[in-house]
Amino acid sequence: MTDYNSSNANRILKASSDKVRVMSEVVDFSSTTNANTDTFDVIGIPANTLVLSAGCDIMTADTAGNSGTVAIGDSASGTYYVGAATVAAAGQMTVTDDSKVYSAGDDVRITIGTGAVNAKVRVWAVMVSLDQGGNAEDTDTQSVTFS
Repeated sequence: MTDYNSSNANRILKASSDKVRVMSEVVDFSSTTNANTDTFDVIGIPANTLVLSAGCDIMTADTAGNSGTVAIGDSASGTYYVGAATVAAAGQMTVTDDSKVYSAGDDVRITIGTGAVNAKVRVWAVMVSLDQGGNAEDTDTQSVTFS
């Protein structure tokens, strides 16, 4: 198994307010030599972030002929957002409606299943910062008093 890391190591979701952000990256698998169980960390998830949903849009269908699949998840569960699905046809993949809170940084990850793929996909994630100050660390102090 090979672990591929994106050249975009940015885990900064600047959110000084509670705005929902859509992050996306295009992955062209024809530019890699991938195989079953390879992982691609595509979109950085900052600490203290709620990912509402994640998935991918198949832009160019797979023609490798290996019955390859892709799944979308994170380091804890490679299929959290999208179970292993074929990339033989263009279009949006079926996504789960499970949101997830990340107290530590992670990545939206693609995992290759069955065999190599050469599809071109757009991976996306809908995220919101839970740290209104925009700080990626849990170093905030209490700003109110209780009586």
